[in-house]
Amino acid sequence: MTATLPFDDTARRLVAGTATKYVLLAVNIGLGVFLMPFTIGHLGKAEYGLWMLVASMTYYFQLLDLGYGSGIVRHLAEADARRDMQRVNEIASTFFFVYAGLGLLALAGVAGLIVFVVPRFPNLPAESVTQAQLLLGIMGVRIAVGFPMTVFGAVTTARQRFAMNNTVAIAVALINAAITYAVLTLGHGLVTLVAATTTLSLLSYGVYAWTARRALPSLRITRRGFTGPLVREVTTYSVYFFVIDIAVQLGFNLDNLVVGAAMGTTAVALYAVTLRLTEYQRQLCSQANGLLFPIFVRMTSDGQTDALRRTTIEGTRVALMLVVGVTVCLVGFARPLMHTWMGPEFAESVWPLTVLAIAGIVLVAQGPLGSVLLGTGRHRLVAFTSLAEALLNVALSLALVRPFGLLGVAIGTALPVLALSSAVLLPAACRQIDIGVGSFLRLVGVGPLVAAGPAIAACVALRWLWPPMTLPAVLAEAALVGAVYLVTFATLGVDREVRGRYRSYARRSTAGWTWPRSAPEVMP
Repeated sequence: MTATLPFDDTARRLVAGTATKYVLLAVNIGLGVFLMPFTIGHLGKAEYGLWMLVASMTYYFQLLDLGYGSGIVRHLAEADARRDMQRVNEIASTFFFVYAGLGLLALAGVAGLIVFVVPRFPNLPAESVTQAQLLLGIMGVRIAVGFPMTVFGAVTTARQRFAMNNTVAIAVALINAAITYAVLTLGHGLVTLVAATTTLSLLSYGVYAWTARRALPSLRITRRGFTGPLVREVTTYSVYFFVIDIAVQLGFNLDNLVVGAAMGTTAVALYAVTLRLTEYQRQLCSQANGLLFPIFVRMTSDGQTDALRRTTIEGTRVALMLVVGVTVCLVGFARPLMHTWMGPEFAESVWPLTVLAIAGIVLVAQGPLGSVLLGTGRHRLVAFTSLAEALLNVALSLALVRPFGLLGVAIGTALPVLALSSAVLLPAACRQIDIGVGSFLRLVGVGPLVAAGPAIAACVALRWLWPPMTLPAVLAEAALVGAVYLVTFATLGVDREVRGRYRSYARRSTAGWTWPRSAPEVMP
């Protein structure tokens, strides 16, 4: 019989992973608030835009993952639950070498971009071509090496040792910020900066390999462990994640290329700030979402239908509660935030920010729904819905960028998200956990809606009575609005039973919570 992970252990790992992800997010946001204007101030908008443009080109090499990342996590989690360590090592060994081949393929693709694409890219000044080619070459080395190292992250995730990798990521983020500050303060340029931060990334891969061995001391990656049939087996599942990856790249990372080709690198810098803020919005509210997939896989394998339904409802309620509150603050203070943080020349970013922030509510809320569909075998539906959403995004962005500029690109991104998420993914997920759409929306949506009203009123009053003139004032007033939202949600948005359940869950989850020096060989 399949061994199951006790609920308390699952909860503790989820809490530990979520807590450390929020620490990582706080570090990244704090560093980003300081480093983005600092970096743009030292490099200039044109050169910073060039960096973002070149980085956008490299994002598409993530597609060479072919969806194996999620497929490996699923197969590793299933094998580990059966205590089949031989199969775990075969999976890890096989895909280490598969990824090594993909890394070489990515390196060849980067060379093609350097030779054929960069010199002919629209609106790229001739004097920037050589610099862009050099940046691509540096980034290409990191991409090639990073592919085989993906296996170690998959091992740690499959064992649900989320906090270990998050702790490493926190340290890397802090060191990366220190390197960025030092390089720019000393007067060095963009190429030196990218070379230095890339070197740090390469060194960090060795640390992630160490965490995988800590999570699973019996992990062995050997050439003899390579098993051809495993590639075919995982591919039949992973191909749908590959489609999802294509959709993600088209849906978000293509925006900078559309803006750059139509409006130039300075416009890319303006839009990059918008994308960064909405990325922070989604990250701040969805740190637990990415941890649910391996948990849903185990619940499905063990037939825990009720636990699957409860986890989906609670996860969506928490995600929606967070994202609605953050969005009220972000949209309500968007203009003074942009003015005091980046300067008045970034005012054009405000309306695109508003549109993408509203779309972010749907993206965050659908996170647990997408995870439950993926974990219960509805990956085909998620894949093709995501692809349709991305293709609509590309078509609308291309059509709207010239008449409406940055706002048109944002609208082209938001509309497909709002339409397909509500019309396709929501009903499918509700059927999968055996609950009506109306009942599900009442359970997860009433609290955030109730809390949003007083928060919006507080935002309007503060903006009218005490217009914030400095960045600390903007952050302080936004925090006050956030506090109004949370108090209203806790007192009026949920009933006493839910509040009591959350308190009980928090006590049980943190009771005796420790991070073991090394993980046990098998699940208890």
